[in-house]
Amino acid sequence: MKPQDALSPRDRLDPNSLKVIFTSNSGWWSLATMTWDGEEQEVGIRWNGDLNDPNDKGNPRSHGQGTWFILPNEMAFFAKAFAEAMKSQAKEEAEAKAKQSSGIV
Repeated sequence: MKPQDALSPRDRLDPNSLKVIFTSNSGWWSLATMTWDGEEQEVGIRWNGDLNDPNDKGNPRSHGQGTWFILPNEMAFFAKAFAEAMKSQAKEEAEAKAKQSSGIV
C-alpha cells in the first residue's frame, strides 16, 4: 500500500493533512506528519507492505484499512530529525552524482 493512501480512521486522521516525510529506499516503511485527534504535526510510522499490491495494506491496519502508529511526542522529534537528515543526504548524493555525470568533479 502506498503510504499516502493510508487514511484511516477518518474520525481521527484529517486526510488533507497527511504529508509523507520519508519512505525507506526499499519502500517497506514510511514516516508522515498529520493532524490526529485535532493535534497538528503528529508523527506516524507504518510498514507499507508491497507498494505494488493494492491488496497488501501493510501494518498497522484496522478493518482492512491502512492506518498509522502515532509516535509519542518524545520520539516524534527524533523521527522528524531523521527524515530531514535523510532528505539532506539524498539531495547531496544526487548533486554529487549530477556533477560526476556532467564531468564536473
